[in-house]
Amino acid sequence: LRKEAQLDEEGQFLVRIIYDDSKTYDLVAAASKVLNLNAGEILQMFGKMFFVFCQESGYDTILRVLGSNVREFLQNLDALHDHLATIYPGMRAPSFRCTDAEKGKGLILHYYSEREGLQDIVIGIIKTVAQQIHGTEIDMKVIQQRNEECDHIQFLIEEKESKEEDYYEDLDRFEENGTQESRISPYTFCKAFPFHIIFDRDLVVTQCGNAIYRVLPQLQPGNCSLLSVFSLVRPHIDISFHGILSHINTVFVLRTKEGLLDVEKLECEDELTGTEISCLRLKGQMIYLPEADSILFLCSPSVMNLDDLTRRGLYLSDIPLHDATRDLVLLGEQFREEYKLTQELEILTDRLQHTLRALEDEKKKTDT
Repeated sequence: LRKEAQLDEEGQFLVRIIYDDSKTYDLVAAASKVLNLNAGEILQMFGKMFFVFCQESGYDTILRVLGSNVREFLQNLDALHDHLATIYPGMRAPSFRCTDAEKGKGLILHYYSEREGLQDIVIGIIKTVAQQIHGTEIDMKVIQQRNEECDHIQFLIEEKESKEEDYYEDLDRFEENGTQESRISPYTFCKAFPFHIIFDRDLVVTQCGNAIYRVLPQLQPGNCSLLSVFSLVRPHIDISFHGILSHINTVFVLRTKEGLLDVEKLECEDELTGTEISCLRLKGQMIYLPEADSILFLCSPSVMNLDDLTRRGLYLSDIPLHDATRDLVLLGEQFREEYKLTQELEILTDRLQHTLRALEDEKKKTDT
């Protein structure tokens, strides 16, 4: 396959090295020619094998706890990709979001990617996940290609033994478990949740947490629009009150607009996230507040290590004790050094293996 694809890579492909996309397309074209299969079949086979690779690489547990069924798995898939994009430098992760098809007709998976022509990999992965993890067979097909009118690809997913009716019945049986009216004051709430934003139907900010307000004084309650301060990174939807409500079960990532964060302007980029240091990413959950007809964005700063935190004018003390981001930031310090070391060891090991093979070849020539 390498010869057919005209690849001059020495040794094997390394996990922690990013290769040009052209090599992927060349390998797919070569495999298609050698195996006499179309590219779509090759990519679906790749998707199936990629799932096995993920299992062998230690991601099996993560994949199994994403959801108890195919629907829940897909609803949490975007959050996993956003997390992976922050820990693997240079990764251009795809983005996913789910919407309901007609009741009893499955769901629609929206797939966004900078890479073109790889949608069959998604089909291979999702079908394998459904079969291997959730024990169900699904039908999955493309119902909308990317074009001038649509900036992404849409798949229709239907379970052959559908449990959609049970899903909607569970929603109908949902009851509130609150028994008393909340007596928490805005002051106490802002202190307990220093990273939160509440906004109304016009996207006007009505309340925000203490830490956010300190680094973004532009968030004047009642006088500031959410759109004037933040842009939406995930999910890929038009930011509106109705749009947010339609994807209330999705992880949201907001990023401050250029020049708003009151920190020293740095021209370099974050070595892990690839985002400009002058921006602050907030990652969290949107919660509808029916009593105020508003939405609460309960979030945390998306940072990898202590340097990442302080560059944005924040401190570890800003993160509440109940927020796991504290642990992630401290672990990020250790991860950064371990990642660099692992990458260097992987490259060195590959070079040693290549040198060993070259020595074996020379030895054979000498013996003959």
